[in-house]
Amino acid sequence: MSDYIIQAQHLTKKFTLGAGFFAKNDRFVYAVNDVSFGIERGKTYGLVGESGCGKTTTARMLVRMYKADGGAIYYRALPTEAQNILLYNHRQLRRYREKIKYVFQDPSRSLNPRMTVFNILTASYKYSSIWPGKKRAWEEASRIMEEVGLDPLDLEKGPGEFSGGQRQRISIARALIMKPEVMFCDEVVSALDVSVQSQILNLLQDIREKRGISFLFIAHDLRVSCYFCDTIGVMYSGLLVEEAPASDLYKTAAHPYTKLLFSGSGNSFSNANGEVKTTLESLHGCPFAHRCPQAGEKCRAAIPEWKEIDSGHKVRCFNL
Repeated sequence: MSDYIIQAQHLTKKFTLGAGFFAKNDRFVYAVNDVSFGIERGKTYGLVGESGCGKTTTARMLVRMYKADGGAIYYRALPTEAQNILLYNHRQLRRYREKIKYVFQDPSRSLNPRMTVFNILTASYKYSSIWPGKKRAWEEASRIMEEVGLDPLDLEKGPGEFSGGQRQRISIARALIMKPEVMFCDEVVSALDVSVQSQILNLLQDIREKRGISFLFIAHDLRVSCYFCDTIGVMYSGLLVEEAPASDLYKTAAHPYTKLLFSGSGNSFSNANGEVKTTLESLHGCPFAHRCPQAGEKCRAAIPEWKEIDSGHKVRCFNL
């Protein structure tokens, strides 16, 4: 545990099927099923998978935007011992959230169009335990604007005056002003042009090297994740099916789903079987069995256990 700043253990989460008056209280969507992984201090962990696989739900449980149904989430702030954040009281949770900042996918929806950039950057900061006053906050905001590649004079503008890539830089600046230990980046480049994607990834890389921040990087693009991350966890239907060092996953990928993600199109899978099924009951077998050409009766009857096939390389598959 000492190598991890955040560690998730056996997380589970289900949602009631439907919402409001039409919600079916006896039926559920099982979004996350027994997920365990750790974010090493100063490193980047990538959660990768198709839409609906549970990666965003997992991330939101780690900041307690969603309440976990089961499991534990340990956070270790040096020099203290690791603590389960699911047991935090309101005051402890506020302090934790000052150190864990979330950058959302769509900056146009996460930035208030009626506020100036300075007010956006300091909306949470001024209610934190580390608020330095407006004058110093303006100085800090100016320096951070330069750090993310924007002009300090832009602090008086509204978010509508910026491009998509620039708005994402503002979102990153909003996270940085709180001096976080961990940043959660949820599909932060998926809505951007390819050229802008590389700029944002390079910016995040510079921030990590300069500040020593740990990252949780959520994406559906495995190749982008392998470029930016140190370790990759591949999710399918709320279950981690493979975890390996990012640097060589492209050549050591073992699980059929990971290979499908690298192929980009899934040449050996028919269109009829080429989608993620919504999990409406607790898992009793490998969730990928309905798409896997290697699946047998055992795959449909039981969930494969984690097994280590190489140093730091784990996989869930009966056929390996």
